[in-house]
Amino acid sequence: MIRWLALLGLLLAGTASAAQPRLAIIIDDMGYSRLRGEAIAALPGPVTCAIIPQTPWGPHLAERAAAANKEVMIHLPMETGNRPLDEGGINSGMNRGELIRTVREAFIRIPQARGVNNHMGSILTADEHAMRWLMQELSMNHYYFIDSRTTPDTVAEKVAVQLGLRTAGRDIFLDNERDLEAINEQFNKALAVARQKGSAIAIGHPYPETVAYLQYVLPLMKQAGIELVPVSALLQEPALTTAGKAGDATAAKPDA
Repeated sequence: MIRWLALLGLLLAGTASAAQPRLAIIIDDMGYSRLRGEAIAALPGPVTCAIIPQTPWGPHLAERAAAANKEVMIHLPMETGNRPLDEGGINSGMNRGELIRTVREAFIRIPQARGVNNHMGSILTADEHAMRWLMQELSMNHYYFIDSRTTPDTVAEKVAVQLGLRTAGRDIFLDNERDLEAINEQFNKALAVARQKGSAIAIGHPYPETVAYLQYVLPLMKQAGIELVPVSALLQEPALTTAGKAGDATAAKPDA
């Protein structure tokens, strides 16, 4: 208990405001581990579950998450410069038909999904042609798009805005360092953004350290004066963008 009290730091040190700040937490990279994915689905509160579609446990975890009233989204693999592309990903060598077919297959496999964010993608999210094809397909089916912002060169959210999608961008990565103190520091950064701007989007991963931290702090959100919401609750018509915030973009781990 003493260790947790030391970790929490500014968590409960919010200031009163007219509107309650809102925080969305997306957990990426779900689908490869059943146990870790089920631990995320069991977290208290409306954490958003981002599932890589062509993974062994993707459909199962989508069902578990939806049954636990968690919002589900596609964590779509996209081309990067330094890592192999996961199965079911999209790349700059695809024509429009191939890209659209791949996206549709992802939603067939994960029908509970309401939107997409990018897994990796430092090359593809900077490709305006590919992003336009993707956003046109998502717009036709009334899906949303969240830019994970794995590169400062991304045009994904800009194109989504141009095409009228509900969209936003990641503010903070929670667990670039898999250490409780580091996760706590990033979490408090997310709370600070939410308190300053009214809302924030944080992205984490199904690491044991992240799960343990969230299991402890999520029940404290009401006491901290923060409303935890599904990421779709932060999207408005016309599209509301958070990518222009300084947030933690310069400290982002590439292709998380």
